[in-house]
Amino acid sequence: MLSGFFLCRTLRTSLALATILSLSFSCLAQQPNFLFLFADDWGRYASAYAKLEPNEPLQGLVRTPNIDRIAQRGVLFRKAFVSAPSCTPCRSALLSGQHFWRTKEASILQGAKWEPSLPAFPLLLHEAGYHIGESFKVWSPGSPVDAPYGAGKFAYEKSGRRWNDFSENATEMLRQGIPFEEAKQTLLDEMASNFDQFLGDRPEGKPFCYWFGPTNVHRQWVQGSGKRLWGFDPEEFKGKLPAFLPDVPIVREDLADYFGEIAAYDAAVGMLLARLESSGLADSTMVIVSGDHGPPGFPHGKCNLYDFGTSVTLAICGPQIPADRTIDDLVSLTDIAPTILESAGLPIPESMTGTSLLPMLRSERSGKLDPNRTAIFVGRERHVESARADFSPYPQRAIRTDEHLLIINFRPERWPLGDPYGFIRGLMANDLGWNSTTSGAIRNR
Repeated sequence: MLSGFFLCRTLRTSLALATILSLSFSCLAQQPNFLFLFADDWGRYASAYAKLEPNEPLQGLVRTPNIDRIAQRGVLFRKAFVSAPSCTPCRSALLSGQHFWRTKEASILQGAKWEPSLPAFPLLLHEAGYHIGESFKVWSPGSPVDAPYGAGKFAYEKSGRRWNDFSENATEMLRQGIPFEEAKQTLLDEMASNFDQFLGDRPEGKPFCYWFGPTNVHRQWVQGSGKRLWGFDPEEFKGKLPAFLPDVPIVREDLADYFGEIAAYDAAVGMLLARLESSGLADSTMVIVSGDHGPPGFPHGKCNLYDFGTSVTLAICGPQIPADRTIDDLVSLTDIAPTILESAGLPIPESMTGTSLLPMLRSERSGKLDPNRTAIFVGRERHVESARADFSPYPQRAIRTDEHLLIINFRPERWPLGDPYGFIRGLMANDLGWNSTTSGAIRNR
């Protein structure tokens, strides 16, 4: 009798363990994959916004059919904002799910250091059994480079990085007599091969998270490449520029070149989506597309707290996300990390101040969904010149509601990078970068 009791108990224990293991494997199988598409210096220009905002004529000129497909298959966010309109601070906030002013030395650009105690959603996914990988820019400049994504341990770039200098490489291939479509396809195949290698290394049945971070939209691009490569005629931009940009030929050409790089990014997105579909993984993958801040080298853009610098494109599609919806709630890119973790069925660290977007993503409604989202917060400290002993930060914070933007400048007596005349003479405008609105002034001094 006693031996029978222990045998019965052993069988029950074995069955319980088998059930737990079965449920665990089932849960793992149901976890979505993540394809994270994050462009450097790409603001809020995507043709998906054109029909929603006819009063912004420049939106009608940009062409992003592949990015638009992500919006059509899922959700397009109309009011998405970064935590800081500078690369490394924004990415620190995005990866850790909290605002940049909480990330200590990771909150600057040059000289940034990743704090090991900060949670990073890619590494949390990896610890939970995800196959992770990245190509190109994740978190840099900073030390260690790409620390919150394994510091190069999970990099897939053996097929090349030429996509990051798209207009330069495509223009050089044109000089060699290679037709543009052939040159573009060569660069696309090279770029996509990195993703192919990542998928090829994935253990069968294991969920994945892949980060694609091209830098081609970041300056410098080849002057005139927007028209030469993509057919963006600067004259079509005449009369359509925002009031803070001079409506003159060199600025219109600069914007056309910028739109050309956005078109190149969109082509890359299309190629990766095609690879996802051909691999049979599209239905099980959440696709997120966005960028780290507004346009580089334009007034009000990168490094500025105006909407032109802080608002970004955000579109998400994937499993259990009803299609063709537009959400008007204010959201921050700090919300991305908790969204991904909750989608994967993982706990959200208490230090993450972002709020998961998953309830809104799985809703079938459009418009305003969450009455608690009444404002978002953005800020800046310093961009490039952090190592100079004589340099002081330029601290600002801003509150953005549906109708108003309040920017608080805590040290109004300071110029962003010294006195304006020294900034022009020395080309020290790292907060602004080279741009067509100051190039004439620089040449004349």
